Amino acid sequence: MENRDVALAFCDGKDQPTLKTFAKYILTRVYVVFVNTTSLKSAHRLFNVLNARGIPLSNADLIKNALFGLVGADPNPSEELESHWLDLEDRVGIERMDAFLGHHRTSVTAVRARGSLHEEYAALIEKAERGAIAFLERLVESAENYTRIVESDFDGAVALRSLQALHRVEYDEWIPPLLAYLNEPIDGMPEAEFVGLLERITMQNWVRRLGQAARLTAYYHLINAIRGKASADEVREVFRRNAQNDEFLALLGGEVYGKPFDAAVLLRLEEAAQDESVTRSYSGRLTIEHVMPQAFKDPYWVGRYTLEQHAHWLHRLGNLAMLCGHKNYKAQYYDFPRKKKIYADRDKKVSFDLTKEVCAAAEWTPEAIQSRQERLLELARRTWTIE
Repeated sequence: MENRDVALAFCDGKDQPTLKTFAKYILTRVYVVFVNTTSLKSAHRLFNVLNARGIPLSNADLIKNALFGLVGADPNPSEELESHWLDLEDRVGIERMDAFLGHHRTSVTAVRARGSLHEEYAALIEKAERGAIAFLERLVESAENYTRIVESDFDGAVALRSLQALHRVEYDEWIPPLLAYLNEPIDGMPEAEFVGLLERITMQNWVRRLGQAARLTAYYHLINAIRGKASADEVREVFRRNAQNDEFLALLGGEVYGKPFDAAVLLRLEEAAQDESVTRSYSGRLTIEHVMPQAFKDPYWVGRYTLEQHAHWLHRLGNLAMLCGHKNYKAQYYDFPRKKKIYADRDKKVSFDLTKEVCAAAEWTPEAIQSRQERLLELARRTWTIE
């Protein structure tokens, strides 16, 4: 009945030539095949077979079909299942469904996928002890927490800062352990503490340039601890075992500019320099400025630095500052007094406090860079090391 109404609505208002063309297409290009099955379970199996040989459906469609195949022919569970599935789609959104399903799978298995997403879920659904509806109800609860993560819907500046920092990371493998925690909170470990520790281990592993396998191992250990009902102290120990504070700080103390994490580190240090009640979001064209410029030719810089000092300090944290794009272009290779005027120009548009501190300096000498380098590394130590 609904299909008929859709067809009539489509044809309504069309002129005769258009309808004739459409009718010709239906009669010559469309085939309707009637297939009878002995049970609803067989129908769902046939659905998967036909899909494999025709235009593939999304993983979400195939997972939904597997769940419907589990409830059998009883219409009441099917209607309840349909209601829960619509709730799931409303919470996550169709465009994010596969991403969510992938993260949820990892949050409950803590292993790398060995097959397609719908194949992985087929195995999970077969093992569902409480049936399809309970499985889907749990999925809806997880979807609500996933939405909190992607929309940064966390209370408190401390947790929000850490979550925003995690969203700047070039990969999203940190989502499953956070999702596992939100789905099964740990007694004695508040959200802000877990998110903060997760940010610390994620930033350490990113700066250390660990491969994916090594990164995932740390996250899987966390998920297994959470799923195993570990205590708060046991979960903290997982973070400690996977931390490499000295190596991390040594890398941050070296050349940072040009690394994948350079802007993320500087933006997070901007936040860390502020009171914990302050949270900020940055948008627009942001760039990294070399205070002592890369072009070593202005008399101001040549008279204050040797070639060795210029090469040593150029790309380190102490010589880097965040700016909006047009300021970076204007600053170029000028002397320090002229650069400071450019930095201060339109500062209300995009304000960076660590850049303001540069403007407060009377001179930009090797000693000034070293002092700022030490301060930023101490700020990084407080922000990202795990004691």
